[in-house]
Amino acid sequence: GDQTCAMSYLTVLPRGMECVVFSIDGSFAASVSIMGSDPKVRPGAVDVVRHWQDLGYMILYITGRPDMQKQRVVSWLSQHNFPQGMIFFSDGLVHDPLRQKAIFLRNLMQEMCFP
Repeated sequence: GDQTCAMSYLTVLPRGMECVVFSIDGSFAASVSIMGSDPKVRPGAVDVVRHWQDLGYMILYITGRPDMQKQRVVSWLSQHNFPQGMIFFSDGLVHDPLRQKAIFLRNLMQEMCFP
């Protein structure tokens, strides 16, 4: 072969596991910029996520940022004490991140959280 590889992640959730979805861009982060300085965290954002985690929900984060920003996003969430959760990125650079998120949520409802 050509010695290439592809990384993939698989998460198996118990049947009936409830999840809650949070958008990072412009919701938790006061900025949607993918470059530049560390965006400020909106007041109360971490507490809201922790509340849902304490209720036993699986935490899902979505962002309009491309996966090449993974390290920056994961570090930002950790640095600001957000609970661990699954993070879903856009496929590459997108011109309409809100539409991309809506499509993701529709697919999530059809395939993951609802039988």
